[in-house]
Amino acid sequence: MVTNRQFGTTKNGEAVTAYTITNERGISVTVLNYGATLQSVVLPHRGEHVDIVLGYDTIEEYEQNDGYLGASIGRFAGRIPDAVLQIFTEGYPVTANEGRNQLHGGLIGFDKQIWDAETGMDSVTFYMMSPNGDEGFPGTMRISAEYALIDDALRLTYTGIAARITAWNPTNHAYWNLNGHDAGDARSHMLEIPADRYMPVRADMTPTNGSRNVKESRYDFRTLRKIGGAYDHSFELNGNPIRLIGERGIGMEITTDCKAVQFYTAKYLGERRGKGGALYGPFGAVCLETQGRQTRRNRPVEEENLLWRDLPKKRITTYRFIETED
Repeated sequence: MVTNRQFGTTKNGEAVTAYTITNERGISVTVLNYGATLQSVVLPHRGEHVDIVLGYDTIEEYEQNDGYLGASIGRFAGRIPDAVLQIFTEGYPVTANEGRNQLHGGLIGFDKQIWDAETGMDSVTFYMMSPNGDEGFPGTMRISAEYALIDDALRLTYTGIAARITAWNPTNHAYWNLNGHDAGDARSHMLEIPADRYMPVRADMTPTNGSRNVKESRYDFRTLRKIGGAYDHSFELNGNPIRLIGERGIGMEITTDCKAVQFYTAKYLGERRGKGGALYGPFGAVCLETQGRQTRRNRPVEEENLLWRDLPKKRITTYRFIETED
């Protein structure tokens, strides 16, 4: 079942709607047409209802705060070094919004747009158009983001189609805390990432020119272990699922057709108030942003991050919620 309600009005006078998908298992997921944003995931758990995604109660907070909480990211997730997009031998200057680099699509990325919406029995699909030259990216694009609640899982499907060859690397930027969105530090969560290699980064968080083996390093999450430290790194996936387990008996298994995941422990999330007045801050959540492999300085984008003319491409990620032992 899908219901909707008015969520507010943007500073530009655009109406924002919240859509809530609820199923027979008592799981409810709320998404916004602002940024095709995941605003909440509420799970029934041992007689309680636990919201495990960081977010805000008003559109004003989404507009005022940084961090991309729950947003759909585009056109390109991650950092484009020197704000120059390389497609084969052609370089396209894109908008720099983090020093000399571009982060998550530029100044007005997909996360700051009002999307059209269409509801189904157990899903909401958002649509938008990105014109040629949008934040410097070549080619007109049509994009959709479908959120579908199926039994104990949330499936997110991004679809893109372009009028000419262009680059596209979408992701969702949900901040997960499986102890509850208001539970604070999430570094005691257990994590497993099926990846043999990760991408080291420079001081400006752009990738180096080669990946490294995780073996005998703090980046080895091939078996389930406590997160412990600070991370903001891309891992090259060689299987599924990614597993995240909190301390109160809630777990999540992520399966994806993406070739990489950006693992971020929210170390740069400045202190602010979130839903219900909850205090959010550094390390208060875990981001697992499924996406293509990162763009490297002076290198063409990876083939999985290219859209060919008039050939649609999908990216599908499924989040399955599970009960675990404390």
